[in-house]
Amino acid sequence: RQLALGKTPLMLVPEISLTPQVLANFKARIGEKVALIHSGLSAGERFDEWKRIFFGEARVVVGARSAIFTPIENLGIIIIDEEHEQSYVSESNPRYDTHMVAEFRRKYNDCTLVFGSATPSIESYSKAIDGEYQLVEMPVRVNGMEMPKIVVIDMLMEMRQGNNQIFAIPLIYELKNVIEQKKQAMIFINRRGFSSFQRCRQCGYVAKCTDCDVSLVYHRTENKLKCHYCGKRFRALDVCPSCGSRDIKQGAIGTERVVEELHKLFPDVRILRMDNDTTSKKNGHREILNQFRNTKPAILVGTQMIAKGHDFEDVVLVGIVDADQSLYQSDYRSIERTFQLITQVAGRAGRSASQGRVILQTYSPRHYVYRFASNYDYKGFFKKEANLRKVTNFPPYARIVRILFTHENENTVAQECKVCYNKVKEVRDAYAEDFVYLDVMKAPLNKIKNKFRYQIMMRFKLDKADEIEKKIYDCVDEKCKSSVFFEINPNNLS
Repeated sequence: RQLALGKTPLMLVPEISLTPQVLANFKARIGEKVALIHSGLSAGERFDEWKRIFFGEARVVVGARSAIFTPIENLGIIIIDEEHEQSYVSESNPRYDTHMVAEFRRKYNDCTLVFGSATPSIESYSKAIDGEYQLVEMPVRVNGMEMPKIVVIDMLMEMRQGNNQIFAIPLIYELKNVIEQKKQAMIFINRRGFSSFQRCRQCGYVAKCTDCDVSLVYHRTENKLKCHYCGKRFRALDVCPSCGSRDIKQGAIGTERVVEELHKLFPDVRILRMDNDTTSKKNGHREILNQFRNTKPAILVGTQMIAKGHDFEDVVLVGIVDADQSLYQSDYRSIERTFQLITQVAGRAGRSASQGRVILQTYSPRHYVYRFASNYDYKGFFKKEANLRKVTNFPPYARIVRILFTHENENTVAQECKVCYNKVKEVRDAYAEDFVYLDVMKAPLNKIKNKFRYQIMMRFKLDKADEIEKKIYDCVDEKCKSSVFFEINPNNLS
């Protein structure tokens, strides 16, 4: 309809890995007049696409979050697919929230804005049921097929029965069936590398990055220890540098370890891996997805890159190796994100005539999130989670503001953070009834890329939130040596 009106639609997806599929679908319906924008393009490619858009040669624009800034004059509709994804918030400079920019463009261009998701964020769904957004529901799949059955496996029970492998016996059984039927399976684990750390069993030494306050991840393919924050690489541990012991323990498993174990179980089956390491080269996403599409039987192991949007008709099984990984993070959104990830990755199975099946491995099978997720009960989950947020004064029923200070000198950043905190306390005293929480501290990740990080965390009620926010912003809106970031309801509290 927008094309018929001479308007240009903008379609956003949360991952670069989804752009090849979306682009192919759009070109099949509309033709070649589709532009593609994302950070993986070279400067020349991006310039060519921007030029096509600016001069109206492209009728539709598809891209990741940065595409929200494309120079579309006659913008007719903005569609944000998988709107709940935290990747729509840029946590590197320039920092921006795609939703907020989209809202601005909706008003500025007088166009329609559509948020799409099978698991909307608590904030977005609250606005929908309150009437701020118009709610449009699609209760059944497009093809009319039932959602795949989710089977929750208690890994503690597996261990008691003598199974110390990383795969539960039911998952191995289902994988054998997939291979015999010459179908496909996806194995999801949201952690790349071989293991999350290396530790000496004798003295407890853990290999850490010299520039960041994080443990190094072991990558067996390169036999290196890598920092996933700054990219630094180090030699893997053979001997503990602290006590000389050779008794080195590996941490939690990642995609490399999963692939290695699958090769042992199914040596003749094509096993592909999709994570930041295997997709770093140009067109890496497309090559892996094309190989998987054209190979049967096959198993695709991946991080959240494989969890959403992909449509493979022969995928009949999804295995979730470590469902608890996102559940116990120190973030008020951790349970919500766990529900979203399970629902999204489960949706990759059974997308054609064959009934799908999901095997979910957990050490906390009685947690309520698995009950709601295994029944695809979003409304039940929303009701419980929203009630919990309301009682404890968390968004969307309150506002969190984080002021983050970063500097190479720890004394400088600590002192400037303290000065700002004293100013913010004056605001808190003036609005004592509205404040729920205020504190100053080192950031959970105290150092990243050789910069120390201190933060002021606060939470206040919504009644006077805009007024309070402006006064707090004035407290930090002056020259200082530290880099200062003012974050509203931050996606990542670490």
